[in-house]
Amino acid sequence: MIILTKKSRITASINIIRNLIHSNAETVNDYEVDHHSNMKEYWWEKTGPLKALHSLNPLRVSFLINGLSNTKSIHSSNINTRNSLKNLKILDVGCGGGILTEALARLEGSVTGIDPSKELIEIAKSHSVFLKNKHLTYLNEPIEDHVKSNEGKYDAVITSEVIEHISNKQTFLTNCVECLKPGGSIFLTTPNKTFASWLGVVVLAEHLGFIPKGTHQWEKFIRPHELQSILEIGCKCDTITINGLSYNPLTNNWSWSDSTDISYALHAVKYV
Repeated sequence: MIILTKKSRITASINIIRNLIHSNAETVNDYEVDHHSNMKEYWWEKTGPLKALHSLNPLRVSFLINGLSNTKSIHSSNINTRNSLKNLKILDVGCGGGILTEALARLEGSVTGIDPSKELIEIAKSHSVFLKNKHLTYLNEPIEDHVKSNEGKYDAVITSEVIEHISNKQTFLTNCVECLKPGGSIFLTTPNKTFASWLGVVVLAEHLGFIPKGTHQWEKFIRPHELQSILEIGCKCDTITINGLSYNPLTNNWSWSDSTDISYALHAVKYV
């Protein structure tokens, strides 16, 4: 677990204010939507171009469950059962074709997945027919539209492998947190902004074909202390934990790591 220093947070908050001066309310980038929409044909191929996203699923599901367990949001009798998320309302922001959304719904969560890509939402809806879960909803809309009628609705918001595609991170995260109930949790996974992540995620992973080319722009990556500062200073959250993530492309396996140099997962809780 990594919690960053007061000095680091203050420095990051100054940068946040600078960015806000030049920002607008939109969080959707047409290039990003089009690029990911073009992956619709192989979104659910577990050994295809998105295999790394599929193999990440067990860790991000366990990260959410452990976080909700630690905040006493999961009833003790449901922990480590197929009903782990029963009676919890969860929002998956930037759900794409529903890889994570379905996994959460299988644990009896009342899950809503939103995405600005009409094509990917159609893929998600089509695939969810096999799930037959009455508590799974997909909506083709960005977070700034969703929050208008869903403020304070959810026990948890998860946005996994999404924030690195967002230019206006402050607005995006503010809207995500506004969808939470007081005491609700927000979970994120994303690459760090380091030389190691540029080399590993952008150069090697894309050019060697482990992920589709053009998926990432390194300048949009965000460092842990910057993300933490946005959530704590701009969104009135407490950071609970920051865990490093490591990916082995040869085995297509993700694991937890003491280092956040490549990628990390963050859990924060909205003030009560």
